Amino acid sequence: MKTLIALLVTTACLAATAAVAANYSTEATITQQKDKGRYLVDVRISQLIEQNGKLTEKLIARPRIDSAPGVPASVHQGAQLSQPDYQTAENVTLDVSWPEHGQGGFAICDITVKLGDKVVSKSKLKVQVDAK
Repeated sequence: MKTLIALLVTTACLAATAAVAANYSTEATITQQKDKGRYLVDVRISQLIEQNGKLTEKLIARPRIDSAPGVPASVHQGAQLSQPDYQTAENVTLDVSWPEHGQGGFAICDITVKLGDKVVSKSKLKVQVDAK
């Protein structure tokens, strides 16, 4: 049975890019899987776009990390430096860390959205974890 540590965090980040402003929505969940002795982080990043007077979401990335307690982990999704559209396409980095098994502390999830090398959105989720 999964124990949910943090249900959902949503942030809308406003960032200027070139001459156009872009809004991003970030949703993140951190789930402790006690039966497996692992943590699961699931993130959904969308760009908020206004079309015909309505706000719609365009999914940018859906990074996910499954790792053991005490083991920091990272994942990168999106455009790579060697790709021709690197400067105009989003790329997302997800970094997570959590306490060692049986120790209390904080589970931390950092999400960075970039257009090329320029940071356009940053989100952080920090959740207290009991020592039990």
